[in-house]
Amino acid sequence: MKWIESGILVLLTLASWWAPYLMRRDLLFGGTVPPEFRDTAEARRIIRLYQRRVLLVGIALINLQIFLWSMNVNMGLLWPIALLLFCLGSAVAYAKAHNSIRAHAIPASGIREAELLPRAQKGAESPPMLLTGPVILAAGVALAFLIPDSTGQVPLLAGWGAIMARWNTIDALVAKPFGFAVGACAGTLAGLVVFRFGTRRNPAGITNYRRVMLRNMVFFNVAFAAFGAWVVNMGAFGRVVDKIELRVAMAVILAGLAAHVAYILMLRRKENMSLVSVVGHSLGDRTPDESWRWGMLYYNPDDPALLVEKRTGPGYTVNFGNVLAWLMVAGFLILMVLPFVLR
Repeated sequence: MKWIESGILVLLTLASWWAPYLMRRDLLFGGTVPPEFRDTAEARRIIRLYQRRVLLVGIALINLQIFLWSMNVNMGLLWPIALLLFCLGSAVAYAKAHNSIRAHAIPASGIREAELLPRAQKGAESPPMLLTGPVILAAGVALAFLIPDSTGQVPLLAGWGAIMARWNTIDALVAKPFGFAVGACAGTLAGLVVFRFGTRRNPAGITNYRRVMLRNMVFFNVAFAAFGAWVVNMGAFGRVVDKIELRVAMAVILAGLAAHVAYILMLRRKENMSLVSVVGHSLGDRTPDESWRWGMLYYNPDDPALLVEKRTGPGYTVNFGNVLAWLMVAGFLILMVLPFVLR
């Protein structure tokens, strides 16, 4: 466990160090700059200074953690505090780099498109695709109650008593993995719905990250639904899901997540290469620089968008000027804290 905690800190440090190379060429540390500015000595100086600060924070916290281990100190709450300190230190380093970039920033070209994007009728952007995962999970659960029992009865057709008997059997054998699958399916579906309808006001750039991320989010929702359908039917057949089977299933899902991240990074690299040679393309993301607090947090009450593309790397962030964004963040925090309160 100790090495896992240190490994997470090392990965966070390396990811933060690499962050400038994940930003669009015309959006450096939250400021709109000419694409060619990235290749100047001043830009390289700002990037190196940011990287040194992040490395110092990461190395200091890792060394502090090792020192506490040597003193046999129980980490307990100290581990989350270390993560919080790293996030705070890297945020300060980013904010300082943002302040340096502001001297070289230019007004974003193009007009912010606040109108809704046209409704897509096919592919991952079509509303019916949101129901794919729940339909698969519901079909799997229904199938589990259509499997005949030892007397040849079909529980779904034999009455409430037979249905409860089948459910008790399933609950006794696969309660934990099935609960995890249902929770993961519901969580990814909630994120999918918010992302699907919260990003319809975003402007389209060179790369349509929205379509890519929607497609991959649908894939993960379907994967968790299929996993839940498989688990509940294992219980219906009277089988316990082995740890090895669970690990294989989770390894497949994690491999898919790694492939998703790698694909997004490849798209960003391709986009940055295009920005070097593209002529006449609107610079920036058509959101005003002054609406980005410290280059990281977007606050614009005049923008009706709930989610906008991040300036710290590929992905999306909330518009804190939208009341719905605060409700969404509050709901997420409640879901994070609730398990610890009810435990």
